[in-house]
Amino acid sequence: MITMGLLWAGLACLALVFSTSALAAEVVPDQQGPVLADDGADTTRILAIFEAISQVPRCSKDEERIAAWLVQWAEERGFPVKTDEFLNVLISVPAAEGYADAPVVALQAHMDMVCQKTADSDHDFTTDPIRLVREGDWLRATDTTLGADDGIGMAIALFLAEEPGLKHPALELLFTTDEEVDMSGAEGLAEDALKAERFINIDSETEGFVTLGAAGGVKLEITLPLAFTPLSPGQAMYSLRVDGLLGGHSGVEIHKNRANANVLVARALDEAIPFRLISFAGGSADNAITPASELILALEPEHDDALRARIAAFEQEIRDEYPEETGFSVTLQALANPADAALSATDSARLIELILAIPQGVYEWSEIFPGLPETSNNIGILLTTDAALELTVFHRGFSPEKLENLAREIEQTAAQAGAATNRRSQFPAWPPNPEAALYKKALVAYERAFSTPLQTEVVHAGLECGFIAEKYPHMEIISIGPTMEYVHTPKERLHVPSVERVALFLRELLKDLDQ
Repeated sequence: MITMGLLWAGLACLALVFSTSALAAEVVPDQQGPVLADDGADTTRILAIFEAISQVPRCSKDEERIAAWLVQWAEERGFPVKTDEFLNVLISVPAAEGYADAPVVALQAHMDMVCQKTADSDHDFTTDPIRLVREGDWLRATDTTLGADDGIGMAIALFLAEEPGLKHPALELLFTTDEEVDMSGAEGLAEDALKAERFINIDSETEGFVTLGAAGGVKLEITLPLAFTPLSPGQAMYSLRVDGLLGGHSGVEIHKNRANANVLVARALDEAIPFRLISFAGGSADNAITPASELILALEPEHDDALRARIAAFEQEIRDEYPEETGFSVTLQALANPADAALSATDSARLIELILAIPQGVYEWSEIFPGLPETSNNIGILLTTDAALELTVFHRGFSPEKLENLAREIEQTAAQAGAATNRRSQFPAWPPNPEAALYKKALVAYERAFSTPLQTEVVHAGLECGFIAEKYPHMEIISIGPTMEYVHTPKERLHVPSVERVALFLRELLKDLDQ
């Protein structure tokens, strides 16, 4: 049996790339539809399927409607389809002529999406379709996440399933639920659900790369009890807001030194200015680097000048520290409406100290792969209620031991502050296997299709492939996908030409999987 350490060491010999560079594209003025432009036939059909998927609300934990849509899609085409208690959908597609004896291949994507929107958007994710906007070679949404993660993976799989004349083994189209929250769909998948021996995940985010391994993760909930008491007469109230940050995916973009708004707001008040915290809220997704956060505070009027001086100095500190955060803004605004209660100055300081004591960003760099984080943490959601501070943090890592050590360190930090912790979910790392026949065939098929090598990467993000590898130890697994940017943010966009390249690559690869 090959150990994970040997697998990592073996893969280190490959030419791996760990960062995603944006593909240059001419962006034309905003065009509100049509989504379909003068694209190739494959792209036109794939985008039509994606547009249909985008009409169905499908936030994580709200996938009943998209699961039903997939079942109907399969039944209308005569494909056998099954669902399970986790709402996973499995569609069986018979082998093409001459491929009846070839090993079955699974094409997999997750049906849920991260639902984020701009502060001024009135979009209702429970009822409204995603409004798609075409900008030259790019596709985005109107003031919301696009949901190409992983709606475009679904669309590509469905396109291939009904393409006439496609040469392919028997296919299992697996669409899983809740990937963006806890991967409970993949975790709950029965160990005998799949007949496939080869597994292609369509959830990577850079065309021209094949992903061969991914990090594991732990999502931790921290609850700090709070006691609010009446405010003193005459105290001034302020809103302190940090906004306009790049945000991004807390896995694949955590190494880019992007600021987290929850941490910045806490840092802004990390000074000897006595204040009383009234409320604090930032972030709506634990797997997104928080782009905006707001704290409401009260303090004695004689400290007004000191507070304003601190915020002005803080703004310059952040602009110097994060030069790429060009949209960064910090706003201190006096409020006229008085609050009824606030934390004591001591408890307010204790809350800020807890936030600043929790690691944010890359915690340790990989010793095997230069430029790749070994472990990281993200403070994704922060909210005060009338009784507690509630934090959701998400730490990732390749080594189970190092990931566990980081989780315990954060739990101990929380306990020292008087907070309780709960591990909401945990998912395993996906160890790479560079000797798998599927991987080797992918390299050959891509170079044949495009006359350029397919690059290999290991990502710090989590993929459902970890659960698949755990449930099916002998499964050969790779992950691919078209190019996307700003995933998990309202700036998310899909590079349209890369969609057809992925479809062409898969067509070439499936043709080679006849044995």
